[in-house]
Amino acid sequence: MASILDRKLTRALLLWTGVVLAGSASLLAQMAPSESDIYCSGFFTQRALESGLMIQGSEDAGFKNEFAAGDYVYLSKGRDAIASPGGQYMVVRAVTDVNRREAFKGQHDMLAGLGTLYAQVARIEVQVLHEKTSTAKVLSSCQPALAGDIAIPWNVQPASAYKAPRMTDRFAPSSGKATGLIASAKEFDQWLGEGKIVYLNLGTSAGLQTGSYLRVVRPYLQGANAAFGKAASNYLTELTGTSVGKRLTPEEVASFPREVVGEVMVLSAEEGSATGIITYSRWEISVGEAVEIE
Repeated sequence: MASILDRKLTRALLLWTGVVLAGSASLLAQMAPSESDIYCSGFFTQRALESGLMIQGSEDAGFKNEFAAGDYVYLSKGRDAIASPGGQYMVVRAVTDVNRREAFKGQHDMLAGLGTLYAQVARIEVQVLHEKTSTAKVLSSCQPALAGDIAIPWNVQPASAYKAPRMTDRFAPSSGKATGLIASAKEFDQWLGEGKIVYLNLGTSAGLQTGSYLRVVRPYLQGANAAFGKAASNYLTELTGTSVGKRLTPEEVASFPREVVGEVMVLSAEEGSATGIITYSRWEISVGEAVEIE
């Protein structure tokens, strides 16, 4: 009798746990991106950001070369260029991938067309103006700020809530809207999942704006990764004289539906590029995967 009661209690507990977890996932799906997601994600731009305002040093007289929240830094301009204290700036730094191997054919040319990739480093506020320099306080930091980092005016970016539900139609038909690629990812990762930051070769000129959603779509045989596709298409069709399969023709492969393997929400957009966050992924997503606007 006790064993039957134990089983019933165990089943009830599992059902209750499932309900709680499902509810938590639903709430999570509707949460807005964090400040770190928004202001530490980086971006590609074709705009010239070298305005001449940069970090030159700090109050530590050169004994410290990395600056974080709470530190005071000296900027390269003062009353000669800044009207009054209190202004906030975003500290950015141009970054390049030291690994020159392409994640997909043509990636280097595509990234060159997107412009320069900037890491968002910190947020600072001007405290005191001097004649030709100024003192600023680091309010928050994504990574250590360095002498030579560029300071550009701080712009508040809207935080859009994740849509609910988190799941999406695995075999959704084409939306008929603009398509592009995941051109790169933050910190130059190649294999990605939920919460990862990606850079797209679509921007405001294609209709993207903060909060826009895109599907990550994958054709049959993993079209985003040529090496995998080639290996998957060369499977055995005969083994010790016995037929074990049929090799598909290109026409048959082309007739199969593409699969929606994830979704990306846009955090910020330039004219020809956008920064997004993967909000959902069914499988690992690769740099070079196709995206289409929902």
